[in-house]
Amino acid sequence: MAVTRADVVVLGGGFAGLSCATALAERGARVVVLEKKPHLGGRAYSFHDPRAQETVDNGQHLFMACYRETLRFLERIGTRDKIRFSENARVAYADASGRRTLLDCPAWPAPFNLAAGVARLGGLSWGDRFGLWRLGAWFRQNGAGPLPAELDRLSVRAWLDGLGQSRRLQERLFEPIAIGALNERPERASALGLAQVLREVFFGDPGASRLGVATVGLSELYAGQARAFVEARGGRVVTGARSTSVSVDGGARVDTERSGRFEAEAVVSALPPNALASLELPPGVRGRWDGLAFAPIVGINLWLDRPVFEGPLLGLLGTEVHWAFNKNDLWDKRGDGQYLSLVISGAHAHVEKSPSELFELASGDLARCLPEFSRARVLRWTVVKEPQATISPVPGSDALRPGFATASPRFFLAGDWTQTGLPATIESAVASGHSCAALIAHLEMKKATLES
Repeated sequence: MAVTRADVVVLGGGFAGLSCATALAERGARVVVLEKKPHLGGRAYSFHDPRAQETVDNGQHLFMACYRETLRFLERIGTRDKIRFSENARVAYADASGRRTLLDCPAWPAPFNLAAGVARLGGLSWGDRFGLWRLGAWFRQNGAGPLPAELDRLSVRAWLDGLGQSRRLQERLFEPIAIGALNERPERASALGLAQVLREVFFGDPGASRLGVATVGLSELYAGQARAFVEARGGRVVTGARSTSVSVDGGARVDTERSGRFEAEAVVSALPPNALASLELPPGVRGRWDGLAFAPIVGINLWLDRPVFEGPLLGLLGTEVHWAFNKNDLWDKRGDGQYLSLVISGAHAHVEKSPSELFELASGDLARCLPEFSRARVLRWTVVKEPQATISPVPGSDALRPGFATASPRFFLAGDWTQTGLPATIESAVASGHSCAALIAHLEMKKATLES
């Protein structure tokens, strides 16, 4: 069996694994990244659709100005300029009756940023808007330090109802945020995740709520550049390498099916919990995290003969499809037609449907929200399903999320599902990767001090 030596082995080539690997490589470590798929990107990647002759993301992602760790990672690998941010948190919505409204929150200090946006948001009475001050009072009381643990025992719906947020305000403001950030319906999702998001986005630094979009496909945004960064510093990135076991007796060791054995001082798992659970692991590493469940996302991509809306994205209200992204705007594509990427989050009721059923569903939603769609011709379409897109943040799930350190001082856990203080987002994934890299660097520095 071929044996490869390294300082650190990272399992998984998504945002968590690659952010960890590049941070370690930047500190001078020789890193090996093992990815079981034939390509990098984990659960956030893009591919070439031969029928459409287009790049397709496996799921559309939004970035936020408060994604500090993600922006630090992209700055490190040289692709920070591939994210375009809006001046304000500005989102247009269309409902199932064809009515349009706009949420436009200026980069003002909290709570005036959100209040200004809601003041101009259509379909709300002044009584609906007044409820926002009760939410602001709650964050003034709970804005610093850890959020109350009881939030993880409440659903988003129960928490907002308890704070006197009207159903109309929930439907037009909080539900789109919850579904987009938590990948679950407000009746199913834990209130803790929404509170974490709202604190970061609207009750933190002014300007944190600005939306960012990738101007290239996800893989082009980070996968190849991260690989080049690691390999330029003496590391290796191996795809098609399925790990089978991890041992930490007398040093860390990872065995793979066909790529040999990898020995190192430490191992970082950046695998999702189900993939990690399938490995032979050191004693004491397994924990309650194997009880975490998943939530699916469905993406429907349409190529139309004409534009049906302007701007980068559109939130859909009262429909099964939640978001429509205008790839022509995002990727600065010229031409007469339009490339749309549609998203159904928390798609438990839809993930088992056939592609043709999902196409009909999406077409019906667009026809109700966008009168222009009925005049357009669909030239091509494709469906992408991610049955295990994120962990399902149901009440009680936060208590199952593990920390970065484990019972073994040589084995660490990264991933959007670990205990980052954030929902399972790209920012959570990158924050976990950076945290694991910092822990390893600290232990190596402490070891060097003791040996000197």
